[in-house]
Amino acid sequence: MLRACGRVLVPGGRLSFLVITVAHGSSGVNAGPVHAASRDPYPRLLQEAGFAGVVETDVTDDYLATLEAWIREWEAESADLERLVGLDEFAERQIRRRKAAEAIRGGLLQRYLISAVWP
Repeated sequence: MLRACGRVLVPGGRLSFLVITVAHGSSGVNAGPVHAASRDPYPRLLQEAGFAGVVETDVTDDYLATLEAWIREWEAESADLERLVGLDEFAERQIRRRKAAEAIRGGLLQRYLISAVWP
């Protein structure tokens, strides 16, 4: 997929994306999205696909702050949101957010902004 991204970029074009990673050997995969487990580090995958200037920035603290704000705001607006998305969906989203926030605080999940340049 990364090579395909490179093919649609002009020389000097930049690819940027956010990823959630699981600490190696941890059970954090149970708290993150299903795609959080990757066998190879993204910077290496990008380099192997032909990208240059790979930069990986840890934005875990910012993501945790965002998750905690979502939890608070969804709770504050729970009556309206339960009507909008349904009681079960509301509860499930809040459970997933709390589980992810706990895993981040425990060092099991990290979030990174990754960018690279197509030569």
